[in-house]
Amino acid sequence: MIALGIGALLAVAIALTSLRLFTSATLYDRALAVNTIVLQAALVCAAGAAALGSVEGADAALVMVLGLFVLNAAALKFFRARTFQAPLARLEELL
Repeated sequence: MIALGIGALLAVAIALTSLRLFTSATLYDRALAVNTIVLQAALVCAAGAAALGSVEGADAALVMVLGLFVLNAAALKFFRARTFQAPLARLEELL
């Protein structure tokens, strides 16, 4: 019963975070909102798995968190370099 209540509260938090996703001004705020939504969805999966007593939901939550880690690494690389491609020449070689 507690897990269902936590899942409902997290669903409300996801709705509020999606509002932030669509109304934020900068790309960094939107990336943070996407990360928060995926993490909250993983917590909803874990709460649902705890409420139903199933192991598959917990596995799905772990996969979602692993995917979030990979997404964060890709987003940080893009924010730093503004591209996903490796540079053809290093800056030291050009000078």
